[in-house]
Amino acid sequence: MNKDLIAKYFAGRCTADESRKVQQWLDEQGPEWVDQYMAAHWDADAITSTAEERSRLAAGIISMAPVRKGRTRWLRIAVAAACITAIAATCWILLPGRTQALAWTEISNNSDSIRTIQLPDASVVTLNKTASLRYSSAYNRKNRMVVLEGEAFFEVRPDANRPFLVQAGTATARVYGTAFNVNALPGASELRVALQSGKIGVTCDSNSAEKIMTPGQLLVFNKQSHEITMLQSPAENADSWRKGELHFVNAPFRDVLLQLENTYGLHVVYHGQPQQQTVTASFPAGNLPKVLQHLSFIWELDFRQRGDSVFIK
Repeated sequence: MNKDLIAKYFAGRCTADESRKVQQWLDEQGPEWVDQYMAAHWDADAITSTAEERSRLAAGIISMAPVRKGRTRWLRIAVAAACITAIAATCWILLPGRTQALAWTEISNNSDSIRTIQLPDASVVTLNKTASLRYSSAYNRKNRMVVLEGEAFFEVRPDANRPFLVQAGTATARVYGTAFNVNALPGASELRVALQSGKIGVTCDSNSAEKIMTPGQLLVFNKQSHEITMLQSPAENADSWRKGELHFVNAPFRDVLLQLENTYGLHVVYHGQPQQQTVTASFPAGNLPKVLQHLSFIWELDFRQRGDSVFIK
C-alpha cells in the first residue's frame, strides 16, 4: 500500500474510492498495525495541515466515506480524531486502550519591538514584529517541530536524537544544532533562510530535495515559480534586524515594501507596476527617511510619508 495514500487517508483527504481501498487493506492488517502507525506518525502529521485544510475541517465539509460495520469502525474513530486535531487547541486521540492529550502553544509578537522566548528544550527564538510561533505538547518527544509565520531567528540547542524542525508554509528546515534566520512574511513572494552558524537542511516543498546549507549562505525560495536560489551573504547579517539594521540581498520590490510595513508599522500605498530591479543594501533601521531616499533613487520613484502611511508614485 502506498504510504502517501495512507497518510492522506488519516488526514481525511481521500476520495470515497481511495478510502474503500485503504479500509480494505487496513482490515487485513488489524488494529495493532494502525495503533503503531498513529504512535509513530501522529506528532508530525498533526501539525502539517495547511490553513485551508484547517478551515475546511472547521466548517465540517471534508467528505468521509460511509462507516463500514465490523472491524473498520475503530478506524473511523481514529480518522475523526485526526480531523479534530487539525483545528483544536487541545484534542484527544481515541485509540483502543489509550487516550492522549495534545495541546498547542502559540506565541505571537504583537508589540513594537522584537521578542525573545525560550522553548521547552532551552532553544532560543527571537521573534520579529508581527511574527508568531506555535508548537504542540509533543514537542521534544521524537522531534522538536515548530510552525512559523513571519520572521524569526533561531538559536537551537543540539540534540542528535530529537531533530529541530521549522515549518514555514510549504518549506521545512531541519536543524542540526545551529543559529539561523527564517523570513516567511505573509504575502511575500519569497521565503528566505539565512544560516549564521552550524548546519541546516531545507526542503522547500514536497517536490524538492533537501538543500544542505553552510554558514554564509542564503536560500531564496520563489513561492510562485518554486525556483530555489542559493546566494552568498555574510553570516553576521543573518540576524541584522536584531541589531537594528535592514539588510536586503537581491530583494524584490514587493518584498521590500512588505518589510518596510513590518519594520515600521507603516501602510504602503502603491498602485503602479512592480519594479523589476532588486535591492542589495543595508540601512540603519532607525533612519526611515534615509531608507526611503535610497529606495527612491534605486527605483526612480517618489516616496512621501504622511503619518503612518507611505505613498509611492
